[in-house]
Amino acid sequence: MVPSRRVYLLLVLGIAIVPILCLFFSIKAAIAITVIFDTIVLGLMVVDGLQVRRSHVQISRELPSRLSIGRDNPVVLKVTSPNTNALIEICDYYPTGFGISAPTLSAIIPSNTTQELTYTVNPTQRGEFPWGNIQVRQLGIWGLAWDDWQIPQSLPVKVYPDLLGLRSLTIHLTLQSSGSIR
Repeated sequence: MVPSRRVYLLLVLGIAIVPILCLFFSIKAAIAITVIFDTIVLGLMVVDGLQVRRSHVQISRELPSRLSIGRDNPVVLKVTSPNTNALIEICDYYPTGFGISAPTLSAIIPSNTTQELTYTVNPTQRGEFPWGNIQVRQLGIWGLAWDDWQIPQSLPVKVYPDLLGLRSLTIHLTLQSSGSIR
C-alpha cells in the first residue's frame, strides 16, 4: 500500500492549520486536534488500501509468437475491471535491451469492462529473452492509497531477424523478376 498525493496534501493541511487553531484553543489542544486529524487521515488511507484489494483488475498480456529485430512489435495488455471504476498504472517487465514506446501505462477502466492497452517493443538482438511479470498499481475508491502488486506472467520470448521485412523483400523481388515492377 502506497499513500497517494491526496494523503500527503491532507497531512500537510492538518499541520498548516495548527497556527489558526492556536488562536482559538491552547497550543496543547491545537496539537491534539492535529494529531487526531492526521490519525483519522492515515486510518482512512489504510481502509481505502484494503478496500481496493477486493476489486483488483485482471490483466493478461498478448505477444506475437515471434518478435522481429529492429521493428516495433505490438504488445497488448487486456485489462478488466470487475465491479468499480479503476485508475491504474502498469509497468510491464520487458527484457532488458529492448526499446519501448511507453515504460509505464496509465488508464481509467470503467466498471465491468475490458480495455486494451497497447505499446511497442523494439528488440536490438536475436535470441531468447525472459519477459517478466506485470507490476500494477490501483488507486483506492477514495483516492487515498495505491495498492501495489505483481501479476505473474513471466515467459520466454524468441527474437528473430526482421521476418516481416524479409517477406516484403521477397514479394518485391518476385514481382520484379516476373516483370511486373520495373
